[in-house]
Amino acid sequence: FQQVAVPFFFFVIFFYNIPFLSAQIPEENSCVACHKDYWDEVKGSIHGQQGILCNRCHGGDPTKSDKAAAKAEGTGYIGVPDKKQIVEKCGQCHADVETMNFYGVRTDQLARYKTSMHGKRLLLEGDEKVAACTDCHGYHDISNVADPNSSVYPANIPKTCGKCHGNRKLMDAYKLPSDIPDIYKKSVHGRALYEKKDISVAQCASCHGGHGALPPGVKGIGDTCGKCHINEKKNFLESVHAKLGKEKFSECISCHGNHGVQHPSPALYEEACVECHEPQSEEIKMGIALDQAIRGSDETRLLAESLVKQASIDGIFVEEEMALLEEIKTNTLAMAPLQHTLSVSKIAQLHKKVKSASENIRATIRQKRENLEGRKRALILIWIFILVMIGALWTKYKQLAHGKDKHE
Repeated sequence: FQQVAVPFFFFVIFFYNIPFLSAQIPEENSCVACHKDYWDEVKGSIHGQQGILCNRCHGGDPTKSDKAAAKAEGTGYIGVPDKKQIVEKCGQCHADVETMNFYGVRTDQLARYKTSMHGKRLLLEGDEKVAACTDCHGYHDISNVADPNSSVYPANIPKTCGKCHGNRKLMDAYKLPSDIPDIYKKSVHGRALYEKKDISVAQCASCHGGHGALPPGVKGIGDTCGKCHINEKKNFLESVHAKLGKEKFSECISCHGNHGVQHPSPALYEEACVECHEPQSEEIKMGIALDQAIRGSDETRLLAESLVKQASIDGIFVEEEMALLEEIKTNTLAMAPLQHTLSVSKIAQLHKKVKSASENIRATIRQKRENLEGRKRALILIWIFILVMIGALWTKYKQLAHGKDKHE
């Protein structure tokens, strides 16, 4: 009896709790009678999965089968909310600490939205063409932010922002460029996001913010870029550019640009410096010195890599040289953030270390090659000796064999 009763007991308990396991979605929902297409979207959304249904946003009484009763006065029915109502409705839950604590979700989105350019234009100026919650997150089919299918998943944010910011007609009304999404795609950040699928890289919300979206002002650009580029910011603060003050020098974008940032190369000195400095000035000479040290270090690194690779192919053990090569790579990489100090002496010190390590690699590989050649020559002599001995022994053997035949 026990063998039958126990499994049956768990079977009953499991299927009895199915309604609770499916977010307790009520079977009776009069909204479905007319809005079945929307209902299919809601069921699969993050809200539907948590039992948050139509009336939480649209009002009304879904338990009433009569349409007039379901939308009657006192049910809170608002129908299709306008953008201001959307922000308010979303905020009723998402700005409520007690409600959102259960889900571990932040509750400052509404407050942040009110500080954004979108929020100010909508809530203060009544401009309903700007983005509100549903423009970015969707309507009935809202997904979890961590879901790769979500419109606000990091990899999808540029496309979501691009719906408005890539719309020329809409952007023209605000005198804003509409080519920024296309420019971003070709940038070092955009290529990392789209080609390498690196969702940690900077996208629109990383710099402008999400709910509190604002264009970074001149005073905030360094801090914005510095969230990711920590060492670059630290070194830049030691430079003469930082001492000019943020009002006179717009930090990162003065040299690197903004949405179309490309991977920096030494050629940047030839292009960026002349925007502010005279060709024959001391500043340009300092830039040339930095450029030469960085180019020289990179060329030295490539040569060292080639030497170590060829030595390995030739059968030379290169463990020591690999360690020196890593030292060269480390110092070469360190030049990228360090150059923001504009200190020729600091860059020269690293360049000196790179050259020293490269010379050590060259010297040790040369010595190992000479040793290898010596061993090869010795090996040839040994083989000659062995062959001579084999020949002598064979001759002696033949003589002994011939003498034996004569004796017989």
